[in-house]
Amino acid sequence: MPRPRLLPLTPWLLAGWLLAPAAPAQSLPTPSQESAAPAASASALDAELFYQLLLAELQRRQDPGAAYSLVLDAAKRLREPALFRHAIEIALQGRAPNAALTAARDWQATLPSDEDARRTELQLLLALQRVRETGPLLREWIRATPPAQRAERIALVPAVYARVADKAEAVAAARTALEPFLQGPPTAAAAWAALGQVLRQADDTAGALQAAREALRADARAAGGALLALALLEDRPAEAEMLVQRHLQATRDGSAADPRVRIAYAQALADRGQLADARAVLQLPTANAADDRRQRVTEARLLRDHGHAQEAYDLLEQARRAAPDDSDLLYEQAMAADRLDRLADMERLLRELIARKPDDPHAYNALGYALADRGQRLPEAKALIEQALRLAPDDAYIIDSLGWVEFRLGNTAEARRLLTEAMQRRPDPEIAAHLGEVLWALGEADEARAVWRRGLELDRRNRTLTETLRRLGVEP
Repeated sequence: MPRPRLLPLTPWLLAGWLLAPAAPAQSLPTPSQESAAPAASASALDAELFYQLLLAELQRRQDPGAAYSLVLDAAKRLREPALFRHAIEIALQGRAPNAALTAARDWQATLPSDEDARRTELQLLLALQRVRETGPLLREWIRATPPAQRAERIALVPAVYARVADKAEAVAAARTALEPFLQGPPTAAAAWAALGQVLRQADDTAGALQAAREALRADARAAGGALLALALLEDRPAEAEMLVQRHLQATRDGSAADPRVRIAYAQALADRGQLADARAVLQLPTANAADDRRQRVTEARLLRDHGHAQEAYDLLEQARRAAPDDSDLLYEQAMAADRLDRLADMERLLRELIARKPDDPHAYNALGYALADRGQRLPEAKALIEQALRLAPDDAYIIDSLGWVEFRLGNTAEARRLLTEAMQRRPDPEIAAHLGEVLWALGEADEARAVWRRGLELDRRNRTLTETLRRLGVEP
């Protein structure tokens, strides 16, 4: 399955680094991991401490509590982050998470400016479901952040609570964390937007909408409130759209425009059948050439996906004349050619892209899938997709393409295996269309209908899925 490559946009909510360690060696260990004690600084390690750490390692299996105490004491005396991490590891392996939390707090008390200490304490509190205690920790972490970076850190708060089961606890903790930052121009817009996202995760639509209003009242040019309003469009369309329009008006000159807002709003308009209005949003001035290109690519995708593939192709041709070395424009034009069923043009463009970027899996996959979907040059199609998979072995869409070409080659059992794996890796309506068709061909009608229903839940308008159902005459 070829997928349009997303241009790099800084995500507002995908903030995994907040909880991620700074380096692999600093990751929170699982109880099954075993490792030797980390080396402490040679200049600080006297004979007594050396013996203490050696004794801890010797006692680790027989008496993990004693080993933990010895390592934690050494960590505090040496002020050594690696030893604090090792104490936490011993505690977790000994099924003593509260002791691990104590070590994390001792680490932070000993080294107050160590970001990993705060991050580890936060992880442990969430794992222990002590959600309310995370609020004060996050509040102080934000306060310790340089003022110029506070809004950015505040915007990551919803990611902290996204997987918390008790949403009321998550909202309470977020309020505690964000309360000092809800007033004042430097942070108010970001804080209200972050709180609104947590409220939305808790299904408090009214509270989230009010938070979006407060965010835009604090700063109509900041993107956070508008992005929150966009997330509420389906539930509260009139009120949410009014807030989005307020932001668009405030950023109309382009100086503070955020392409994420315009792109998401244009997509929503196009999905409602308002393609002309969507294109008008994408014509608004931008802050720089990169943002303008993102809007042009989005416009072309909307044209292509809403029955205007020739206009999309022409728009991309014009954009490529202005930026002939832009590989993303080249790929998008190839996808428009595919929609026009101009295989020769598509192949020419993708071969050019492969020549430019031989290590990019997307062009191989797109060309291989296009051939497979048409039932043409199937051995070559399979070879192209296998090359894509060598470059990106975990990509669900490429696994889907390989499953589809196997189906076209008549290898139905292998197709089923691959498509099942792809669907497990990434539930997607197009993968569901393919998997359902393979199951249908195998005579497993009930299983096929179940997969297709799952695909429709993900996107009822998906072109591949709806065309598959129409072609097979199936009502799932």
